[in-house]
Amino acid sequence: MGPIGEEASVRRRCVADFAEFSRSTLTHPDAAGLLHLWQELRGDRPAPFRAELDAGKIGAKAPFLAILEHVGPSNLRVRIAGDRLNKWFGLELRGMSALSLVAPEARNHVQAALNRVIDDPAVAALHGAARAADGAQARYELALLPMRSDFGRVDRVLVGLWLLDHTGPFGPMRLGVDAVTVATVPLEGRPRLVAETASPAFAEAEGDGAAAPPRPADPPTRRGHLRVVK
Repeated sequence: MGPIGEEASVRRRCVADFAEFSRSTLTHPDAAGLLHLWQELRGDRPAPFRAELDAGKIGAKAPFLAILEHVGPSNLRVRIAGDRLNKWFGLELRGMSALSLVAPEARNHVQAALNRVIDDPAVAALHGAARAADGAQARYELALLPMRSDFGRVDRVLVGLWLLDHTGPFGPMRLGVDAVTVATVPLEGRPRLVAETASPAFAEAEGDGAAAPPRPADPPTRRGHLRVVK
């Protein structure tokens, strides 16, 4: 992807209460729906298993989703990506660093958010302008939701990306980031909803579609708070 002009840096970083994040942070209907599905899957746990992500429930959201894998300290790679994301970025995303998709000026902030998503765990959202190689811009919303591998570790991140004010072809693009919002996941949750079978429609080649193992004890989690830094 070639140069696409000057990128704006992150102007707002917010550490939010989880309930507030759930109510008002994600405004696109499909992004809010993805968060709702994720919450139903996790129940009272910090994060659901990757194998519980049922493609039948994902439905039409699948082209807009990706799975990141934590492969080392501060190193997350795209494990699988939907067709729409590959088209928007203008290349096959599998194996790429998650940070390569955002503007250089925003990468430290995005990395910090990804670290929180994996370590706390937490949920996060990015907002800003996607900038195409031809100079076109479109506002976007991106959700980052933690998930567990078959071994029980939180080392996957479910990504959902939607353009808010653009329809039709767009890209290749890079994401400028205006705002990053993070909320630590509480242990209290709703009853767990488990997918009966793993569907191959959004399955990973390495075999993450296997049944989830018994759930280990969950570690204590920190309470979220609200702080806006300008």
